Amino acid sequence: MAQSKPDADDLHAQITILRNDIASITDTLGAMAKAQKDSVTETAQKRYNEARARGADAFSSAQAQAAALNEQAHEFVHEKPALSLGMAAALGFVVGILTTSRR
Repeated sequence: MAQSKPDADDLHAQITILRNDIASITDTLGAMAKAQKDSVTETAQKRYNEARARGADAFSSAQAQAAALNEQAHEFVHEKPALSLGMAAALGFVVGILTTSRR
């Protein structure tokens, strides 16, 4: 059982097989990377949409609370105008004291 010596044609055939195998591996790795990228992109988009929905809900809630507080303030001013005026004057006095410079 003697082994035959590889000749140029055998080496060329083996190189061709190796090139085809490397091309196949490259294609497979490319497909895996694309699938991974698509998965990450989909997850990021999903999280962005969820965060955006939560933000919109929080904004709507804050807007409703601000409207309710505004309505309460208007009712208070209409029910007790003198007290409201006194409170506004006191607040203005305090802000004025805090903002003036003392040299």
